[in-house]
Amino acid sequence: MRHASCSPALAVLCAATLMGTVAAAEDSRFDPHHMVPPPLHALRIAQPERVVLANGGVVFLLEDHTFPVVSGTAYFPSSPALVGDDKVGLAGLTGEVMRSGGSTAHPGDALDDHLAAIGASVATSLSLELGYGGFRCLTENSDEVLGLFADVLQRPDFPEGKIRLARVGMHQAIASRNDEMLPIASRIAEQAVYGRGSPWARTSEHATVDAIERADCRRLHERVFVPERMVIAVYGDFRSADMKRRLATVFGSWKRSGTPAPQMPAVAAHAQRRMFFAPKDDVTQSALLVVGLGHRIDDPGHAAMDVVEQALGGGSTSRLNRHVRAQRGLAYSTGASAGAEYRKPGVFMAYALTRNDSALTALGLLRGEIDGVLRAPLGDEEFREAKESVQNQFVFNFEQRSSALFRAAYYQELGYPLDYLTRYQKALAAVTPASAFEAARSHIRPDEMSIVVVGKEKEFEHPLAREGLPLERVDISIPPPAGHK
Repeated sequence: MRHASCSPALAVLCAATLMGTVAAAEDSRFDPHHMVPPPLHALRIAQPERVVLANGGVVFLLEDHTFPVVSGTAYFPSSPALVGDDKVGLAGLTGEVMRSGGSTAHPGDALDDHLAAIGASVATSLSLELGYGGFRCLTENSDEVLGLFADVLQRPDFPEGKIRLARVGMHQAIASRNDEMLPIASRIAEQAVYGRGSPWARTSEHATVDAIERADCRRLHERVFVPERMVIAVYGDFRSADMKRRLATVFGSWKRSGTPAPQMPAVAAHAQRRMFFAPKDDVTQSALLVVGLGHRIDDPGHAAMDVVEQALGGGSTSRLNRHVRAQRGLAYSTGASAGAEYRKPGVFMAYALTRNDSALTALGLLRGEIDGVLRAPLGDEEFREAKESVQNQFVFNFEQRSSALFRAAYYQELGYPLDYLTRYQKALAAVTPASAFEAARSHIRPDEMSIVVVGKEKEFEHPLAREGLPLERVDISIPPPAGHK
């Protein structure tokens, strides 16, 4: 689950860079093909208790008396459609100032000092798709901290001073957004797949941040943070009967809003096939992406696509890593993502980070490997390794006892069945080479994919026009703040 503000595409690229660095330091004589993983033990999954508050909020509870600590997480559905084009950045600012500004009864600075004194925390955030609140404290302070948490969710103050401070941070982030290649590539990938006018691909600018006012924060809070769409999970050292009474008390006066649930903006069925090039002349390497529309996680072929993703670009034994990075030495890092997200199709991508003077050669290899998984099913050994790797990674969904609780709340909020992971595990077990091949051919559509290149054009092996796609040069310059000459 993601609550961070960075895009899924950027998260994939950042993780890949780290993995590539670690892999480069490993002994090249190590052959992972010779590893034989032991069979997995049966999973023991905790079953949380579910109750519904009088105002419609859904509560999941799971006791654990191992440590004298209580933690909680609340989710609220949101949508980029709630924010206009002229105020992009409003969601992030609202989520930040909900906590930094505190509530009408507990100003943010005083709240900071008090929570620090008792070793507790309260947090809030708001992304394009989800509002979030969380708390953590010692058992002895749980009644007090739960009350403060509920107060912040229901009655944030949004003081002007904290809004101005949040704007400063956002302006700094905008001014530095072209410092690194990966954020540039991620931004362009989303624009290529969803379209520049899509709410899923908008970028905050100095002007849109300056346009945000206190009233805007209040209105967005009132649309997102409402009790009838709240799902809250509480974990730790408490008695469920006592916690249910406490939750009923702190949220009991929060009346239903009666507002319609946020609706997700439509995602275009097909991406335009083009090459997007963003110049960055102060780098010695290029970022190369082949991108297209992915799928939702509830897609029937999702489990099979996880196996395809792993085989194509999911690890050290993947095709991209072996053929582009290890055998040809043409990438610092390479990999692939099937582009699966919960509430909308994500961005499918195959990528490589390589030297400028080998960029287009590496790009050709990326495109060739994508075509390769569509020409024939995975080999028996390749398929076995990819499927086992995905199955082994699945176990970490339950690494902590609390995972089952917070996942149940997350799935409830997103409208997924509470036993989604059990269903997924069965679907994964049923994947065969034939079904993986069928999923690849139905989900990966090269004739609808675009290419994103970020790098130093004059060092490329040949002109970009020779790649056979309409070329669009992307202006990544940052419009200056108002009044700046």
